[in-house]
Amino acid sequence: MGALIETWTRVVCRHRYVPGGAVRVRALLADALHRMVTALTATQFDAKLGYRVGFELVTSGVTAPQAFGGTVTLLSQQLIPQLGIGHPEAHTRLAALLGHLVIGFTEASRNVVQAGAEAISRAERASWREEQTLLNRRLQHAALHDRLTGLPNQSQLRTKVAELLDGTGRLGVCLVNLDRFTSVNDSLGRDTGDQLLRAWARRLRLLADRNGFFLAHLGGDEFAVVVEDTTGPDDMVKVVDLVLRTVHEPFGFGGHLLSVTASAGVVERDTGQHPVELLQAAHITLGWAKSSSRGGWTAFDTERHAASLEQHALTAAMPRALHRGEFTLAYQPLIRLADRRLVGVEALARWHSREHGPVSPDRFIPLAEHTGLMGPLGRYLLERACEQAGVWRRRGHPEFVMSVNLSVAQLGFDGLAATVAAILERTGLPACQLQLEVTETALANGVDGELDALRAIAMQGVRLAIDDFGTGYSCLASLADLPVQVVKLAPGFLVGIGESGASHSNDVILPALVKLTHDLGLTVIAEGVETARQVRVLADLNCDLGQGFYLGRPRANRHISRMLGNVGNGGTRQP
Repeated sequence: MGALIETWTRVVCRHRYVPGGAVRVRALLADALHRMVTALTATQFDAKLGYRVGFELVTSGVTAPQAFGGTVTLLSQQLIPQLGIGHPEAHTRLAALLGHLVIGFTEASRNVVQAGAEAISRAERASWREEQTLLNRRLQHAALHDRLTGLPNQSQLRTKVAELLDGTGRLGVCLVNLDRFTSVNDSLGRDTGDQLLRAWARRLRLLADRNGFFLAHLGGDEFAVVVEDTTGPDDMVKVVDLVLRTVHEPFGFGGHLLSVTASAGVVERDTGQHPVELLQAAHITLGWAKSSSRGGWTAFDTERHAASLEQHALTAAMPRALHRGEFTLAYQPLIRLADRRLVGVEALARWHSREHGPVSPDRFIPLAEHTGLMGPLGRYLLERACEQAGVWRRRGHPEFVMSVNLSVAQLGFDGLAATVAAILERTGLPACQLQLEVTETALANGVDGELDALRAIAMQGVRLAIDDFGTGYSCLASLADLPVQVVKLAPGFLVGIGESGASHSNDVILPALVKLTHDLGLTVIAEGVETARQVRVLADLNCDLGQGFYLGRPRANRHISRMLGNVGNGGTRQP
């Protein structure tokens, strides 16, 4: 608040001498600003406070007509952002408050002049009133219009939308902005950027005037088009097409042509909605359009918005869930196909949230990768898996393999090899019993640092496996150069194998893959085993291990312990 008061004081003192100097002015303005902020955030809003403040500014002698225009402009542009006022109706309230402020100032100024100049002639008084009316209009315009383009600003947009939503019928809102506008400012300068915005505003104004739309400039490169009395979403499809066409023709500056594109978000609703919610939906939709494609538009989708809100809720809940130990592991058997024995498990992350119930890995793993939580979550799950493997080792299963997935995000963390080594040391698990799985795509796209980390992990004696092999883009010839010992074939290679009366390319590809992998000295694991026929074909091909629902679904550690306890060190025989 202090910075805003200092700026306001300079605006006031620049135009006239004020009795008591800047100290008195600063104190009076601080009191006025405090009262206005209180009014903006009050439960019961009273716009008439603006009238009293405007009246007192005149009677206190702290401002003049020349300074008052700067006062209104300063408050309309800087009060809310500088003080961080988050009230949902703050902009609408501020516009009303400034309107009463202008009226109070005008009437007080008139009273002061009339009290000191009763002898002014009728013609002079009429001239003065005309000047005050003109000043009032200018001040009102400054409070409700954008300085760069002259269009209605965000405050006037909120007021307009609120008025329309109080009626009956439907309306649509289209928010639009230029793609990569920041690069125009950065490369050609802000003056060129301002020229571009003014030129585009003129095109949009012509479009709005021809069609009876309400047009506003919300700041930066963002504009709003409001359409009254729509009959349904299809009406806004036509409108957004017209809006995006306004940027198709290149803009000319200094003998050069500048070609740009724009993106738009569209909302079409029944009246009766809250204006803040409607405009927020439009902003969300514009964000969707910007993230999905450039030069296009997106309509608001209630289900997508609900899913987005749920995603944000899950993201916010994850750190707390990790602290509370809500993340657990399930273990899917790895079966040696030669004798159908359990020789290891793959640890699979599970989350049962107190607030959201069971959350599938394909939902929370991408969120963890995107938010940076994958580091602590991955370390936590790896340590729990190694601890459990240590328990089974001490119970007489010294060669039982624990396989754990490494996400793409984890590969990019510094000190990954050191983290793995530290976890093995803390849990007492020999490196040879740990297998880390990395997707083929991650290996194919891996930079030198990531591959060096995998090589360092392999040097510790940890087994590395390519997961979902055959779904990515790596070359078969590169297998010999990668620091891996195991290849897990993608489930797609098992589709249709061994079925009579049909010709399947997998019957040719699968044997070749198994042989090639064995020739390179690598272990082969087939994923997605779902039938007895697949087991027989894989065993005949000398495929080493199998994994899939037919061989065993993911289970809790106690279930795997019972399976191991049935036979002892050799493991339990599967179907």
